[in-house]
Amino acid sequence: MVDTVIIKTITIDEWGEPTETESTVKGRIDYKTRMVRNEKGEQVVSSARIMIDSKVSITHQDKLYFDTRDHAILNINKKKDFSNQYIEVDVT
Repeated sequence: MVDTVIIKTITIDEWGEPTETESTVKGRIDYKTRMVRNEKGEQVVSSARIMIDSKVSITHQDKLYFDTRDHAILNINKKKDFSNQYIEVDVT
């Protein structure tokens, strides 16, 4: 996990206004074009896959910021190898 990724979480406050909070996490960005299924079950093209720690809380409404722009989240998968748990996030 050597790349820095910013997770932008958008929440609605009691007045109905959107508020954005940012948290910086370490991850690994794998640039490769893939066909993945989004949360609606449609096949879409993903330009990158990010691996982050499984302790990070992330939803489909969040955005990931890296390479000087925001990326929408297409798919979230929890993975486990021999002793590590991590989350794979496919983005646009």
